[in-house]
Amino acid sequence: NIIDGVIWANIKKNQESFPSNITLSDGRIIFTSDIFDNKNPNIRMESFAPQFSILNHTNTKLFLSHSGSGSVYESLYTGTPILALPITFDQPGTAEKLELAGVGLKLDKLNINVNDILYKIERIQKDEQIQTNIKRLKTLARINSKRKYRAADLIEYTLYSSILKQKNVSDEGGIEKWLYKDFITPDTRMGFIRGKYLDVYAAALAIVVSIVAGIFWVLFIIGKFIYIKLLKYEEDKEKEE
Repeated sequence: NIIDGVIWANIKKNQESFPSNITLSDGRIIFTSDIFDNKNPNIRMESFAPQFSILNHTNTKLFLSHSGSGSVYESLYTGTPILALPITFDQPGTAEKLELAGVGLKLDKLNINVNDILYKIERIQKDEQIQTNIKRLKTLARINSKRKYRAADLIEYTLYSSILKQKNVSDEGGIEKWLYKDFITPDTRMGFIRGKYLDVYAAALAIVVSIVAGIFWVLFIIGKFIYIKLLKYEEDKEKEE
């Protein structure tokens, strides 16, 4: 089997819109009432499912989603490839981007086909490029998610440091300058030329120009020496004749 189980988040109020039974491709017949009552061993239906926790589980191999922005981010963060079924608003565009990024495939809501679904599920599971891409974007998503912790650290640093300093602020510029002086980059205190490393670039350029000029000067001296020798040789030859 391509997959051996499904967790389906559904409010269970639209059972009447389903047929009473479903015939599978292998000829087996399952009753939809068993699905809604969670009597089917391969399908678990819940009115609410902790999506992030499920996606983060090692046994979760695929996410069938409308490709909303929140779901897409959680999918990328957990490294779960998406089979997207976009419906409206930004979902079609997001699904297109997921497919272009090579981290999932999309379905056409106007042309749902069982064989197409099975083919794309199998392809997502077996395509090494898709699996590699989802791992790469998982790493990027986790790196970028650390920014919120950085913001929290800065807030905590500000609160703690202000308590220590608020009774004795002697630095010019007040407590704000004292608090954040460790975060101010050196270029802000070095002036425009030094701050932009223009003096370093100028020195490097001068060195390069000097080396190039020196090489040309040496070549000029060598060429001049050879020219004088050749000229003298021609003059001596004419005198002998």
